[in-house]
Amino acid sequence: MDAIGNLLIFNPTPPGFYPSIPGTGSIPFITSEKPCLPGMYKDQSGINDCILCPTGTKNPGNSTIKCLSCTSESFCSLGSVDEISHSALETVTQVIAYPESPESTIFEEILIHNMFHIGKGHCLVVSPLFWTLIAAAIAILILIVVGILHCCTANPTSSRVRRIIKWVFQKTDLIREGELWVGGLASFSLIVMVSFAYAFSNNYLKQYPIETSSDSYFACDLSIRNAKFQTNLQSLAIPRVEAEKNMFDLLEQQNLTLNIDFINTLINCDIISLRALFGTTWSTIRWSTCENVHSVLSLTIPLPFQLTSVEITLAGIQTIGALRIGLSGHSHEDELYHLKELNASQSFSKNGSLLAQTLPVALSLTKVINETLPMEGEEGNFTGIYILTFTTNSDSLFLSQDQYVQSTSSAIVLTLVISETPFYVKNVQQPIAKQAEIIFRTILFTVVCLELFGLVFILYTLILEPIYHLLRRVFCRRNEKYKANGQKTNGDFNYMDDTSNTTSIIDEHMTFKF
Repeated sequence: MDAIGNLLIFNPTPPGFYPSIPGTGSIPFITSEKPCLPGMYKDQSGINDCILCPTGTKNPGNSTIKCLSCTSESFCSLGSVDEISHSALETVTQVIAYPESPESTIFEEILIHNMFHIGKGHCLVVSPLFWTLIAAAIAILILIVVGILHCCTANPTSSRVRRIIKWVFQKTDLIREGELWVGGLASFSLIVMVSFAYAFSNNYLKQYPIETSSDSYFACDLSIRNAKFQTNLQSLAIPRVEAEKNMFDLLEQQNLTLNIDFINTLINCDIISLRALFGTTWSTIRWSTCENVHSVLSLTIPLPFQLTSVEITLAGIQTIGALRIGLSGHSHEDELYHLKELNASQSFSKNGSLLAQTLPVALSLTKVINETLPMEGEEGNFTGIYILTFTTNSDSLFLSQDQYVQSTSSAIVLTLVISETPFYVKNVQQPIAKQAEIIFRTILFTVVCLELFGLVFILYTLILEPIYHLLRRVFCRRNEKYKANGQKTNGDFNYMDDTSNTTSIIDEHMTFKF
């Protein structure tokens, strides 16, 4: 008996059925048996209700006594009616974090670092310094050959070959302007280094913007780009810059479509009603498409305007495993302004739970405007897109087994409130170095290399060569002194031999005399 005196009589029901209370009828109320809803089961007789299928099991409605096991690769939430692929829960994000500027944004530093860097593998193959050292090693080998021809051979052919080699390399001397044939050997190393510098500069110039650039195989760092970036938040209350107005207009005029998927449910479109908030009045709207395919109920709803509230009512108590909400919109191009296609979505699911009957969801839209400054000229290119931010606590959208049993709601109501953040994201991309600067800096690098190689020869002339001649003179003097001492010693030995011979003769005479 209830609080007002109505009498309710429960009739026991067999497995697979639950006692249903009639909506109207004579008093007392007598329950009747009804089969368990999909996603639920009852395996014993009595007046107890059907219970939800545990997580990892399902009941599509053809077996109300027990639940069937799901495969481990599928999505089977609490109260599942089918096995759902995890792709149905995919969250689509179109906007990624804007890149950060490289550590160095000065082309001179970038050029010098890449010219004098040696690494392993690919970095060794593309290293200008490595190939410059190879050229220097070949030059040293030629120098050794010329030295051998000069010191170890005296035939006319070798002398003629040595003179030809010296004449050729003297003509290619870029460092001392033809003064030294050794400068011609060093000039080949200089040419290798400078050639790599011009090749690097030419390829680096083409690495802008990042949207049309590929991997930088000409450098050790494949991600190197001729671009630097700036990201900031700006208030929508600030008056818009003239160049950005068209981009704002395209974003605000974009027609948006609401896409909603009720996942793992057998609910059909005939029990769905839609309303949208026009000012302060809720008015009925229609969907463009509605279908339930493989236990996923999909709704496509054209929005009357971007910032609105939509209420979706499902007049039933069947179970729903998960929810996915998204927005879509067509792209548009207008000269320098490109409105990107919008197709983003967010899924909501919770292990061991099912979707609640009351679903309040808040969605915030944020404008993202990217400006790409040109290599030449002043007018940049603009691209724009909305990013979606759901500010709803996902835990509040789901119920556990006990919470579902205590729920008395006879319908599922989803209320979506779409608003816009009071700020927008402004990203700016610009080249680190333009063509004129790259040409000038590369020529300047060439001059510096010439001066560095020339400095090496100057240091040799002022320091190394005098030291060499000094050591040579000291060595020669010691050698001459050694030879002189050797001759004197030999003379003393000869004198002693003569004296010994004379003494022997005298002794012989004296002996004979005595």
